[in-house]
Amino acid sequence: MAGSSSDWEAEIELRVKSGWLSKEEGHRLKTLLKMGETPDRIVTKESEHWTHSSNVMLKDILLHKEMPTPFTKFLAAIGVKWIRQKIKEHDLRRADPEYQNRFPFLDALVHSDRFESAMGSIMLANAIMIGFQVSAGEGEKDAETLYTVLDFFFTFAFVLELFVRALPEGWRWWCKLSNIFDVIIVLATNVIPVWVFLPMGIDNAVVRPFAVLRLFRVVKLGRLIRKYRRLKILWNLFQGLIGSGRILIYTLLMMGTTLFIFAVFAVVLITKNDITKDHPLVLLYFPSVPEAFFTLFQIVTLDSWTGISRPLGETSPLAGIIIVTTVLIVELCLMNLVTATIVNAAFERQAADHEMVAREKKEKNDKLIEDIRNLFGEMDKRGTGKLTYDEYMEAVEANDVIKTKFVTLEIEHAEELWNLIDVGTGEIAVNQFAQGLRIISEETKAKDLFAINRRVGNAAHRLEMCVEEMNRNVRQVQRFEQDIAAITQQLTLATRAMVNLMHGCARCIPAGQVLITEKQVLKSQEKLLENVRPLLGKNVGQAMQGGFHEKFRKEDSLQYFTLLLYIYIIYIFGLTPLVGSAGPLGPSFHRSVGVKVTE
Repeated sequence: MAGSSSDWEAEIELRVKSGWLSKEEGHRLKTLLKMGETPDRIVTKESEHWTHSSNVMLKDILLHKEMPTPFTKFLAAIGVKWIRQKIKEHDLRRADPEYQNRFPFLDALVHSDRFESAMGSIMLANAIMIGFQVSAGEGEKDAETLYTVLDFFFTFAFVLELFVRALPEGWRWWCKLSNIFDVIIVLATNVIPVWVFLPMGIDNAVVRPFAVLRLFRVVKLGRLIRKYRRLKILWNLFQGLIGSGRILIYTLLMMGTTLFIFAVFAVVLITKNDITKDHPLVLLYFPSVPEAFFTLFQIVTLDSWTGISRPLGETSPLAGIIIVTTVLIVELCLMNLVTATIVNAAFERQAADHEMVAREKKEKNDKLIEDIRNLFGEMDKRGTGKLTYDEYMEAVEANDVIKTKFVTLEIEHAEELWNLIDVGTGEIAVNQFAQGLRIISEETKAKDLFAINRRVGNAAHRLEMCVEEMNRNVRQVQRFEQDIAAITQQLTLATRAMVNLMHGCARCIPAGQVLITEKQVLKSQEKLLENVRPLLGKNVGQAMQGGFHEKFRKEDSLQYFTLLLYIYIIYIFGLTPLVGSAGPLGPSFHRSVGVKVTE
């Protein structure tokens, strides 16, 4: 299985959701992927990229766990692998927030604490009944009738429990080993003896031994114990008992090896010794290595060990030294180490129990929030749900209960607390006050400090980007200001030129009425055109067309049109008064300037 980093992340996420990988394993694999150590780059354990055994283990999980073996081939042949795949797919569907169970009421009932408590109470009552039933005499007919009725009741309750648990889960419920164990116990100790053997008239003496097997179900009460914080000590003991199985095996191995060595020494130094070989205690307790082994085991349990060690010690000091050394090593040293190991394992299992840790944390937070709300209520005299600075300081200084609670929450400076919680509004709401106090009162963790550091770093980075963007905008505005200043200067110059032009044109307009003949006008026009024809060409239209020709350079066109503009202005304002009705502005202009053209 090879692929890109995104493909590997999707694969890891899928296997974590399906329970194939734990969250810790998935997190470690994702970390390795971010470091560039994708599993498809590495083929063997000996690769230098995988430097830690845990990394090798995680690589094996993804690369070698699915490699076919004779056992996995056998499981695939009989359909076990297919069933496991279907169970994983069903688990993924159940993990979907939009998933709806076919029996929502039963599903909620099975996962409720009340249902677990009720079934635990029934199991405990059944165990107590079995104790009284075993102790009852055979001649007590009334008691036997009562026990028979109770057996029918408990059998019905256990069968109903199995169906209630199985219906929401479906067929996959029957594929879990713990559920199969429950079904076998209920069938073998309840259904068959009570609903089959008793109606057939089989003697209770035959049925009664089966009932004792029901006590194995009492172990399931451990699930009930963990749900109640008051039973935390009992749960720790239960965890230590469950987790001490492997430790007990290693203890037996270590103790057996030690006792065997000292048993050999005892046979060689005590039984084979001429001084003690005929001693009655030696002949009774140390005739051979197995007998010596059992005797030393009795001694390390401190069971009447002085009755053996004192007489032998008086006969042979060497025998006393061997016995005392065995007690020191096995009893005082080894057994204490075993006890410490069991206790440590119990605490480790408790720390690894994420569900119980989450429940304890939730209960602690709920209690803390409730205390904070009560504290806020004592400060808020107006009952508005908001606390002002004056109310806060007055309550802190005058109320001894609030001072005590502040000491309990390890809050030393009240004003500093206000500055931390207040966001500048001058008032604090109850939720804001509760959240701030809860965060301050909790123990600071390295993860929290790292998260705060990252948030501050990200905020600083965004602030730097905003500053850079602002600087770019400032530079752009400065360029705009320069352009505006240049445009303003050009407009000022153009305005001055226009004013000068208007003054110049005003001098060309006669103040009074002017009489001129049409022939004089035509003669003046011809004279003006003769002066400008070298610049304009044959006519003004050709000049305009030439100005817009694409072969003209921009500078030439600008000068050309400037010249045309001045000529046109002169033509209008200078000659129009002289041309009569043939001028471009018509008679209205003539009337406005007082010019009268005669025939």
